Parts: sequence; structure tokens; C-alpha cells
Amino acid sequence: MKKYPLPAQRVLQAMSLGLFLWFLWRASWPLAGDIPTEIFLRLDPLAVPLLSLAQREIILPLCPALLVLALTLALGRVFCGHICPLGGTLDLARFLGKRILPPAQAVQNAAAPKAAKPGPNPQRIKYLFLALMLGAALLGVNLAFWGSPLALVTRLYALLIHPLLLLAAEAGLKLARLLAAGINPDWPGYISVTPRHFDGLYFLLFFFGILFILERFKPRFWCRCLCPAGALLGLLSPRPLWRRSVQGCTHCGLCAGACPGAAITPDGEKTDHSACLTCQGCVRLCPGGHARFTLQSLRREMTGDAAAPPAALPGRRAFAALTGAGMLLAGARYVGGSSLALLSGRGPLPAHNLIRPPGALPEEDFLIRCLRCGQCMKVCPSNGLQPVTSLAAGVEGLFSPTLVPRHGPCEPDCHACGRVCPSFAIRGLPLQEKQWAKIGTAVILPQRCLAWAEGRSCVVCQEVCPYGAVRLMRREGGVPAPALRPERCFGCGYCERHCPVRLPAIIVEPLNALRLAGGSYQTLGREAGLNLSPGFQGEAPPPDIPPDSLPPGFTE
Repeated sequence: MKKYPLPAQRVLQAMSLGLFLWFLWRASWPLAGDIPTEIFLRLDPLAVPLLSLAQREIILPLCPALLVLALTLALGRVFCGHICPLGGTLDLARFLGKRILPPAQAVQNAAAPKAAKPGPNPQRIKYLFLALMLGAALLGVNLAFWGSPLALVTRLYALLIHPLLLLAAEAGLKLARLLAAGINPDWPGYISVTPRHFDGLYFLLFFFGILFILERFKPRFWCRCLCPAGALLGLLSPRPLWRRSVQGCTHCGLCAGACPGAAITPDGEKTDHSACLTCQGCVRLCPGGHARFTLQSLRREMTGDAAAPPAALPGRRAFAALTGAGMLLAGARYVGGSSLALLSGRGPLPAHNLIRPPGALPEEDFLIRCLRCGQCMKVCPSNGLQPVTSLAAGVEGLFSPTLVPRHGPCEPDCHACGRVCPSFAIRGLPLQEKQWAKIGTAVILPQRCLAWAEGRSCVVCQEVCPYGAVRLMRREGGVPAPALRPERCFGCGYCERHCPVRLPAIIVEPLNALRLAGGSYQTLGREAGLNLSPGFQGEAPPPDIPPDSLPPGFTE
């Protein structure tokens, strides 16, 4: 069997996916240097037009994606075939699937030419999906995160594959300790792996499980039928400068049957350039070498450059109907339960249990800009940032980051989430400014508190608070009980995280959180009477507390 060298497209695709994974791996605490770990997300061709349209201004951090759009005008969907990490992941899944499981008969015969079947074209779905998102963006609602390929693939690796690898590493270390116990008991006991846990992973499992299964039967099903970014790039590349042409075609149909974008007509002679992924598989597969990709004129039709009409484009009525449906979804957001106060001038009703990361923009702007990529959650050292999986902030708030103190608190010496956010939905604040970006206020629930409700001595919340916001009150005839100094509370969640009660007796709510689109948090905080100083040790327990009444590990 004749062997061919590894195609340049595969080399570039592997390099792009490897670089993407390396940047994502570097997005870990502590961040090293000024490496732009979010650069791939800033290349998202879907995010820059939709998010800018929703916010009514150009989102400058996402402007590198304009280079992708310009490249598409000249070279077609090169981004889809050579650069997109999701496309590379799908091709890798198809390659591994063929090695693990023998291909089905239907897949083996995929290269055979097939006659076009009448009926609806599933490739139109991506254009209708794009119209739906466009309609929502016109009314200021961001739905791009449902179909952004770069946000989806980042979420896959950051929130699912990375935790699974850590879980496997932890299991491997346990096994190594058991095997090494009889040889060297001290090894590898000093090695540890901290597992990561995230909510809402069943969506990722279901979504990508379906895509990987479809790869067995329909290569690049996501790219050809569902991807709204691919639809946008297809609209920009009906006739690019660099495109496929055919000379002396024998009409064998091998290229048409193997084309992952279904861009070639059954006779192999014409090409729908808006669907072509520029993978050049047809060039490598052509037995007579009749197909090639060359630079050609935009206007003049050259010999052998017969372009097929875009069969997947929906009609104007269908496009307008889906745009209207997107506007209807956006309208439902404005009359939903989470927006009851919108028309009163007070803004939307805040969700009582959603604590946004420090430096997050005001909620309206935050939901528009946030890509739901999961980078801020991956980089969080305490694993406290989690994706929203409920409808507390409406459908448009799904998968956005929120602090869950029971998972982990907000570390006072960390400001990594803002540094890795690609769209500046979370501002990249200097550490001193971040320590004044108050995210909430702790609330004590006396009916749950051991000291207030049961008269048992407990000073855990006072001991662990890094801001000294919890003090102890001396009660006549009872043990000292915790009380809060709200002007010192940052909302970090240390108290809630370490509360020994199963249902915590002290919880953090987004009360008096500072959310600024610009300006200084420290200046505003001082004007509001706050005194946020990490490292303040707080008050010692009152001197009349007997030492034996304190919990184990605590002293006066």
C-alpha cells in the first residue's frame, strides 16, 4: 500500500490544537509571567460581531477575531480546517474511534458516490442557528456561548477532561503508594494531586458524547450542520481567492463521498466554497491528480473553477423568521422573573445566591460579555468558581461563573480570574485593587449557629476570616457568639467554607457588592466606608472564655 507523507493541513491542525492545550494548561494558579493564555478565545469569529452588537460597542479585547474574518475573505474557511481546536478535537476523536472500534459497514462505504436525496438540507441548521443568535443580539442578549466553538471546546478541556485527568492521576498515586509500601514506604507519599470538581458536567458529557458518536458516521457533523461560527465564515467565503479547482475530472465521485464539509457535487467537478473546509482531502484522494487549490480571481470564472450554488443557505423568509425568534427569546428575558425591576430604573433583580468573581462588570454588561469558556473557573486556586447550572439568572445566565464558598473561598492574594478572561467580563485588576472589589457580605443565621442556637462554643468563622470581619459578642449567661462587621467583609467565603455545621450557619450573599465598569474599587470602597484589609487578625476571644470550652485546635 502506498504511503503518503503527513499532510501539511494535519501538521498545522496538530500544532494549533497542541498550542491551544498548552495555553490552557498554563492557565493555572499561579500564573507564570504575561503569557496570553486566552489568545485562542480572542480569535473566536462568532464572539466579536454578536457580543459587540449586543453591547452596542466594539469589544476591543475580541478584535483579534477580525483577523480571522479577513483571512476568511481571502482564503476561505481556513480557520475551520486548520486552526479551530474544536475541529481538531473532532478529527482526533474520529481517528481514535477508528483505531479503537472497527468502522461500521456504512462508514466503510462512505467514499462511494451517492446521489443527492431530495428533502431538507441539514446544513441549513447552522445558518438558522446564526439567525437566532443575531436576533437575540439585536435586543442586547448574548446567546453566542451556546454555539461558540472556542468557548465550547475550552469548557470541554477545562471543566471535564482536566478534572478527569486529575482524578486518574490521584488514583494512580494511590495505586503507586500501595505497590511501593513494601519497598519504600516514604515514596511517593510526598506527592499529591488536588482534584477539581465542577457542576453541570452532564451537559458537556451529553453534548460532546453525541458529537463524538456522530463523527463515526458523519465527519465534522458539527462543522457542516450546526456551527454558527462556520455559518458566518461560510457567508464571508462564497468565492475566496484561494479555492478548489478541477481540471480533467473523471467524475469518479471519490472526493464528493469523502468531503467532510459536503462541499463537492456528486460528480466531483463543482465546489460550494462556503461549505469547503479547505482540508485538501479531495486533492490527496484524487487518483488522477485533477483537483488542486490555487489562488484565483474573485470575478472571472476560470477553466475548471465551476462553483456550485450554496445549497445550504436558507430562504429569506426562514432567516427572517429565526431572527424574529431570537428577538422573541430576548424579549422573554426582559419580561422574565429575573427582570421584574428592569423598567423601574433599578435594574434587574439580583439573584440572591449568585456571587460573581471580583472585578466582574455590572450584571447586564457581564452577561453580555461573558463567553462561558470556563477559563476563570479552571484558574481559580480554591476551585470555588463554578458554572451556574440553575435558572437563578435566567437562561442567559447559564454556565456563567459564580463563587460557591462551600467548594472554595476567594483567595485574597489571587487575581487570576480577571487576567485570563478573554472578553474583560471580569476586569484584570491589580492585586491591591482586587482586594477592594467587594463581591458580597456574609450573613449569620442564628438558628443554625452552634453558639447562638445551642450555646456551644465555636469561633471557627472568627478564626479563619482573613479580613477580620467576624467578632465575638459576650452574652450574659451564654457563650460568646459571632457577629459581623459588614464594613470589613469582602465576601470571600472563608467563613462559609469552614463553618463546621453541615448547613452553614454563616453564608455569603451578594449584598453591597461593588460592580464597576471602570474606575477605582479602592476609591469607591473608602467613600462607602469600607475597610478591607487582608491579613487583619480580628479580635481575640473575650478573656473570660475557659480554654477547655473552645473547639480542638483553638486557643485564646
